Amino acid sequence: MYKSFIFYCSPAGTTRHVTNMIEKKLAGYGHQTTVCVLGKEENILSGIMQEIEATQERICLFIGSPVYSSHALPLVMDFIARLPQRRQAYAVPFATWGGATSGLALEEMGKALEERKYALVGAAKIMAVHSLTWELDNPVGAGHPNTEDEHLIENLATAIERNLQLSEPLKLFHRALSYQPEEVAVEMRKLNLEIARGILPRRVVNEDLCTGCGVCVEKCPVTALTLDPYPVYTDHCILCFNCMRWCPEKAIKADLSPIHERVRERAENHNEKPPSAVFIPGKV
Repeated sequence: MYKSFIFYCSPAGTTRHVTNMIEKKLAGYGHQTTVCVLGKEENILSGIMQEIEATQERICLFIGSPVYSSHALPLVMDFIARLPQRRQAYAVPFATWGGATSGLALEEMGKALEERKYALVGAAKIMAVHSLTWELDNPVGAGHPNTEDEHLIENLATAIERNLQLSEPLKLFHRALSYQPEEVAVEMRKLNLEIARGILPRRVVNEDLCTGCGVCVEKCPVTALTLDPYPVYTDHCILCFNCMRWCPEKAIKADLSPIHERVRERAENHNEKPPSAVFIPGKV
C-alpha cells in the first residue's frame, strides 16, 4: 500500500475537476487521499508537509497546475522546491491547458520533482476551455475536458495503482515529457508571468458599481486580493481574471478582445496533437 496526496491550484476549475476524478478513482482502490489547494490552504500545508516527511510507507504525490504563459504556476513550482526529500517517494505531475499550448509545464514540474528525489510514475496533460475566453460564444478549447479526456485520467490512476504495487515501481523520466519541438521550447522558455503582466489588459474597478460584496476575494485562487474598501491586488496575482469574471455587479472591467485573438492565433500555430495525453512508464 501507499499513501496518496494531491496538491493543486485551479483558477478556472478544470484542475480541480481532474483532482476530483483522481481522488475518486483512488478511493475505489481503498486509498484515503489527502488533498490540499495550493494558494488557498496554506494554513494546513505545513502539517501535511510534516506528514509527508514522517510517513514510513510509500507515498505518491499528484501535483496539478494550469498552464500559464507556457509554464506551471510559480506557486506550484515553489511548492515542489519545498518538498522534503525522503525514500520511497513517487510523484505524478498533471497540467491542464486551454487550447493555446500546454507549454513546458509537465517537463519543468517533472524535472523539479526528480531534483527533490521524487520518482515519476506518470504524468498527464488535459485540455480544457481557455480561462480567458469565457466571454466568447465559442471559447478556445470548447467541449474539454470531454469523456475521452476523463477516460485518460481514470486510466492514469489505474496504471499508477498497479505500478505502485510492484516491489520496484517503473519510473518515468522527465525527458519523456519534453514533447515540444526544440525551436518552440526555446521561445517558450523566454515567457513568464511578468511578461504577461505587460501584455494583458489593465483591470479597472468602477467604484460606483462596486458594493464591496467580497465575491472577488472569495473567487481569487491565490488570496491575492483584498478590499480596502475596493479591490486591491497584491504581487501574488496570477492574472486569472476570476475577479472580473465572477463580479456580480460587473464592477471590474478589462478589454480581453486582443487576448482572444492572440489565444486563437497560438492555438492555430501550435495545433497540439494529441490535445490530452497520459505518460506512463513503458507506454510513452
